[in-house]
Amino acid sequence: MDTAEIQRILGHSVLDPFSILGVAQDCTADDIKAAYRTKSRLIHPDKTKHDQARPAFEKLKRAEAELMDDAKRTSIQRMMQEARRELAAEWKAEVASGKRKPEDADESSSIFDDAALAKYRSIAIDLEWKRRQQLKKQMATEGAAARRDEEQASEKQRKREADKAWEANRESRVDSWRTFQAKGNASSESLAPTTEQLAPDEEPFSDEGPFSDEEEEDDDDEEPALRYKRLGGNVHTLFEKDTASTLIASERFLVLGTHWGNVIIIDFEGNEVKKWRAHSTTVNSVSVDIDNEYVASAGDDGRVVVHGLYNDDVTIVNYSRPVKAVALDPYYSRKASRRFVSGGTAGQLIMYEKKWFGKSDSILFTSAGPIQTIRWQENLVAWACDEGVQLYNTDRGARISQIARPEGSPRPDLYTCRLHWKDDRTLLIGWANFVQVVALKEREQPHQSPALGFVGADADSGPLLYAEVSVMFRTDFVVCGLALYRDSFLVFTYGDHQTVDGMAATDDSQVPQEERQHRVRDAQPPELRMIDWNLEEVSSDVLPLEGFPLLQPNDYGLAHSAARPQATLSKSPRPENEFEGGSSPQASEADTWFILSPKQLVAVRPRGLADHVQWLTEREDYQQALAAIEEAYRGDGQWAIYRDQIKTAEYQKIGQTYAQMLMDSGNCAEAAQVCTRVLPQDSTPEAIEAWESWIFAFAETGSLHEIAPFIPTTTMQLSSTVYEMVLAFLLTSDIGEFKRLVFAWPASLFNAYSVVLAVEDQYGKAVSADDQRSLKEIMAFLYDRLNQPSKSLRCHLELFTDGIPARVRRENLFDAVRDKAELVLRYDDHTLGLEHDEAVSLQSRCEAEGVQLLTDNTDAIPSASVVKQLVNAPEHLHVYLHTLLAKDPHLGAPFADLQVELYAEYNPEKLLNFLRISTYYTFDKALEICEERSLVPEMVFILGRMGDNHRALMLIIDQLRDVPRAIEFAKEQNDPELWNDLVMYSRDKPEFIIGLLELGGTHTNPTKVLQNIPPELKIPGIRRALTNVLHDYHLQVELCTDCKHVLDGDCELLSDGLRRVQHQGMEVESDQMCLACQLPLENMPAGSSNVLAFWCGHIYHDKCILLPEVQRKTQIDSLNNLMNSSTVDLIKRSQRLVRSPASQRRILLQAKLDRTTMIRQYSPMCPVCVEYDQKKMQQARTGWSPAERKDRGPNGDDDSIDISEPTELPPMQMLQI
Repeated sequence: MDTAEIQRILGHSVLDPFSILGVAQDCTADDIKAAYRTKSRLIHPDKTKHDQARPAFEKLKRAEAELMDDAKRTSIQRMMQEARRELAAEWKAEVASGKRKPEDADESSSIFDDAALAKYRSIAIDLEWKRRQQLKKQMATEGAAARRDEEQASEKQRKREADKAWEANRESRVDSWRTFQAKGNASSESLAPTTEQLAPDEEPFSDEGPFSDEEEEDDDDEEPALRYKRLGGNVHTLFEKDTASTLIASERFLVLGTHWGNVIIIDFEGNEVKKWRAHSTTVNSVSVDIDNEYVASAGDDGRVVVHGLYNDDVTIVNYSRPVKAVALDPYYSRKASRRFVSGGTAGQLIMYEKKWFGKSDSILFTSAGPIQTIRWQENLVAWACDEGVQLYNTDRGARISQIARPEGSPRPDLYTCRLHWKDDRTLLIGWANFVQVVALKEREQPHQSPALGFVGADADSGPLLYAEVSVMFRTDFVVCGLALYRDSFLVFTYGDHQTVDGMAATDDSQVPQEERQHRVRDAQPPELRMIDWNLEEVSSDVLPLEGFPLLQPNDYGLAHSAARPQATLSKSPRPENEFEGGSSPQASEADTWFILSPKQLVAVRPRGLADHVQWLTEREDYQQALAAIEEAYRGDGQWAIYRDQIKTAEYQKIGQTYAQMLMDSGNCAEAAQVCTRVLPQDSTPEAIEAWESWIFAFAETGSLHEIAPFIPTTTMQLSSTVYEMVLAFLLTSDIGEFKRLVFAWPASLFNAYSVVLAVEDQYGKAVSADDQRSLKEIMAFLYDRLNQPSKSLRCHLELFTDGIPARVRRENLFDAVRDKAELVLRYDDHTLGLEHDEAVSLQSRCEAEGVQLLTDNTDAIPSASVVKQLVNAPEHLHVYLHTLLAKDPHLGAPFADLQVELYAEYNPEKLLNFLRISTYYTFDKALEICEERSLVPEMVFILGRMGDNHRALMLIIDQLRDVPRAIEFAKEQNDPELWNDLVMYSRDKPEFIIGLLELGGTHTNPTKVLQNIPPELKIPGIRRALTNVLHDYHLQVELCTDCKHVLDGDCELLSDGLRRVQHQGMEVESDQMCLACQLPLENMPAGSSNVLAFWCGHIYHDKCILLPEVQRKTQIDSLNNLMNSSTVDLIKRSQRLVRSPASQRRILLQAKLDRTTMIRQYSPMCPVCVEYDQKKMQQARTGWSPAERKDRGPNGDDDSIDISEPTELPPMQMLQI
């Protein structure tokens, strides 16, 4: 509360005490006292710790004192009423002229009150100005001279005492100065002007009250270019004892010369750094080298003193005549010559330098009058004398040129010439009321003298440059100082056109005494003017310096301190929404000018970014203020070097104020843009609070859609309530933006479940198809985020999103689409373009991704479930069952009857093929379906399957009248009765007779066909038919004969191959295993003596392969056969003694043959191969159809086929002719 009140009081002008106290203009004394007591409690320095409490309290106290004075209060009220009357008259005139609308001229509006207050302040400023001018004139007239004498006497006494004290503590000062400079050389900051020293809120010339910058800016719609600050520090103490006579500024400090002969080093804040007594009288000129190490001074005592700042080096040269000007060689500290030039009333320009044989003074120029001013720039020296301005080249040792005084200028001794080097090729000259710009150019013809130049006597080694006056103009004032600022002249002026007109008199003796005194005592305050190159005045600032009514032009001066070289500011754009003003390594410095008067020093600096922003914000031009700050932070524009003046917090405050103003005016879109730029982007609690407060502010105005795109989501995270509030607002107002944000924002920002519920509710209310689709896409996205694939896939399928079947396969989401068969088939229709009535074949529809997904994964998506879902979509059901049939006919077995109906409805051409393939449909139902749709070929096939061959044949004959098909049907059925029916039906039909003869083949007896032909029937083509029959018969006979020959040859060839294989030996190793007992062959089990090897490659012990029953039977048979002679002979041969190897081989061979005979007799088989064959047979049986099983018998044997029966050829004896 106290802070706001202090700022309010300081924000009002001292000319408006009513606003300061917050009382009405018609208030009473009691009202004033009450208001004062209330507000003083809030802002009293003893009650609050605010740093501006004391100035505010003093301002409040002053306002109370003025209003308690009845005369002053009445005067103020009268002026306010007068201001209102004048303003009302002006507005009425504007309304009459059409410049203002009548509704804008309402005197009861707040706009009129503000304008009337501004008018009153303007009137009050004018009256205050006149009052002060009159008061100063009166004070000057009454006792100016007496006071001056008294002050001079006391000042001399103080100076003598100060000199004694100065000499007494010399050593301590020197040590202190050296310590100071050591620090200064390291950082060069102690004497440098900083942006903090140029704070815009300091009131220059505060003792002048109404002439502060604040009041001038309020009354001026054009921003001033410069800002002023009276130097503080202890410079006021110096001026109490002494007065300034000359001033020069370097990059690091100021050098001040006084009328008491002192040379003082002060910093840019007015603090004394070093001081010494160089002269016994007035110091006329001072100079400093480029390294800021030596200071030279010249005085009326005829001496030139060069003083070292960092050492005890002091050079004193006495010329015995007053020296008016001195200039050090810019590189004085670097050269052993130690040169400087000086001049004075003797009219000689003398160069002092040290040579190897001693010191030397060289007279460079001699004038008829005194040398007034000297300026040395690089190798060029310029000085002013009665003849004009001379230019001298120190490297060449010759003068370059002479610039004569302008014609009509006053005597040179009346007004000091002002010289200023812009650079080493441009010199500015100020002669009284004339300004000249001299450009130095290279001489094209060395021996030619330009019109405005002058060539020295030494023509052979003359200078290479010549001078040319490029600009010259006459002014209405006297030039007291001259410089260049950007593209304009900065001229420190004295007087006006009356002063210039008064300079027409060439001698003061011609001016009456009274007028001379009036001039002295009624001088106008000096002004600092800015003039562009078109010689138009850009700005003019009046400077009411202390004692100005008594000062003359020669009492003033202007010194320039150039900015130190700076590194190039970075042009790279700043990070988004981050303006770190303090992070730049470059310092913000600019040129500074210092105005000299005998009792005051004023620093003049270009207005910085802070000044510019303050000026704009006071006029509520926040848009330009933000643009200027952002441009400076980017390193662009004229304010770039002042970028550190505006900190991030101030930038954000200005931006938020501007955003609030935009919102108040209804421009929420631009306000959102501004908030995005100025609000902090870090994740601090303050930044989060700022963003949330602004978002709620937009919510109150119903414009959340404007700020929503800019809400931070990555750099910081706000409360989830904020994000959900924004989404809820956009869901009902802007679905497109709602969709964009839902897709863009991270999942952690809001509760997806609550949002999707709101979307589902809004989906039922949506009217337009676009909104419904957008909401469906949002639901699909959110369900994916919530990991609910079932709901997500439903939305994606309804939206026909690309790649959904592939995603189901990739992520194994078959369970999620188990109940969405209809959506999957619709997805295929959309993919194939069926929605646009495009013709698509059944094959293409069956190859679509969706139906392939359903049929490839019947284990996860049961076909029964799919069929149940597709009952109401028969066409989709037909596509699904047809695809399922193509993959595995057995999978669709339960739906065969339904499939028959679907084929008959949508693809009748494929029904017959289905009837042939499938065996699971019901014949009666299938026949009924085909009868309803008159599908005769399908009816024929079904009747054939049902065994009603006669009816089927009649359908072919009666309905189709297709002879080849009837014959083919009879062949398929292979039913003699059917052939008889066909023959009997065909006896009176020539086309059928021809067909039976040509196509009947071996299935019908041609003789029988011919016997049934009526005698009177004429059959076209009978001869050709009979010829073909005979030809076919002979061809069949020859074919059978040739086939027999081929078969015989193949059997013979295979028998030979079998014999060759059986004659080959089989290698049996002892370590091989018996496949029955899993023992090595060499380990014979009990009762086993041999090894049996089969042609399949399997080997067994004979006991392992012969079952016990076989072995017993073998033994019994052996005993029974002992009686046989052959057996007896076999035993006798086996018991016969072996008398030779040949006989032994015969015995072994006979034993093998006997064993082979036994094995062949009981035919043992390889168990492994037998088991393998049985498995193969069992697998074959499981693949047979019921009809095939029925035909093959219960054991799978084909009893209906007897391959032993010979096939008889049809009898042909009756065909013999």
